[in-house]
Amino acid sequence: MHIAKNETVPDREVVGIFDIETATLSSDSRGFLKTMQDSFRAVNLCTDLPSSFVITAGAFTDRVYISSLSAKTLYRRVESGV
Repeated sequence: MHIAKNETVPDREVVGIFDIETATLSSDSRGFLKTMQDSFRAVNLCTDLPSSFVITAGAFTDRVYISSLSAKTLYRRVESGV
């Protein structure tokens, strides 16, 4: 799945796709994102304001990708296999 800036992740590694505005209303979500950033497992793909984040779990590492694409757009890409 293409998530932004020539970055792709395998569909099977996607754990969740979240709207950044609504998800960060929760202190747990904010804490999770901060932990991922502090441990250098967050990848910022934004040139503009972030709109969503994608949590992945791969064979060797877990990552969070922060994207300017909407969660709805990313979800459709997973569904269609793009």
